[in-house]
Amino acid sequence: MSKPPDPTPPNAPLARFVRGSLAGVEEVVYVIVGVLLLVAAVLIVIGAVYDVVNAIKQNEGAVYIAVTLLDRILLALIVAELLHTLRYVVLRGEIVAEPFLFVGLIAVVRRILIVTAGLESQKLGGRALTNELLELGLLGALALALALAIYLVRKSGESSGSNLAERPASSAPTAGL
Repeated sequence: MSKPPDPTPPNAPLARFVRGSLAGVEEVVYVIVGVLLLVAAVLIVIGAVYDVVNAIKQNEGAVYIAVTLLDRILLALIVAELLHTLRYVVLRGEIVAEPFLFVGLIAVVRRILIVTAGLESQKLGGRALTNELLELGLLGALALALALAIYLVRKSGESSGSNLAERPASSAPTAGL
């Protein structure tokens, strides 16, 4: 009687070692990116405080100060959402679309704020005004498209990074990162 073939390939220990090494390198990269995002968030907050203090010292208008502060807050929210997404990827081993859609939506709102503030502070006319208004309209359409995409992703039942506590870690499918 012949022996059944061995189901484990002869290089199985090597394959396990390579997979484990790549997973370890991946974790190190995630930690480095997380630390850099955290540094960026701290620098954004410090920059926001510095900009507001300078604007107050230079007797800038309240609207200018508010727009500057709101701009920095939205930038900090983008970084925070990226950190949240990175944490989700590390904990669950999968990448989902919804957090990136939120980052895009926040970025669009931030740009709308900047364009609107520019329109208020400058007296544009002719082609320059048309270009600014066209950009504002396209940004508005993009904001609506991103909001619709977020709605559709949520309605489809795809998990988002915001429900980390709702699903046990063992039920999360892995996405061969």
